[in-house]
Amino acid sequence: MAFWSLQNIEFEKFVLKDARHQVRLLRAFLAIIIGYFVANFFLTMGNLIITFSKSFQH
Repeated sequence: MAFWSLQNIEFEKFVLKDARHQVRLLRAFLAIIIGYFVANFFLTMGNLIITFSKSFQH
């Protein structure tokens, strides 16, 4: 989803001409980074919910 979302951003304005391959690679790396942070957020939230639910059981 992150890669799909980054398709609308025109990175070509910020890089040199004839750098289409580098722009594709930049989008891929940014999508990986965004995906990592989103996944990390959800895993952290899941762990917090589990921790809070266990603390109320005792």
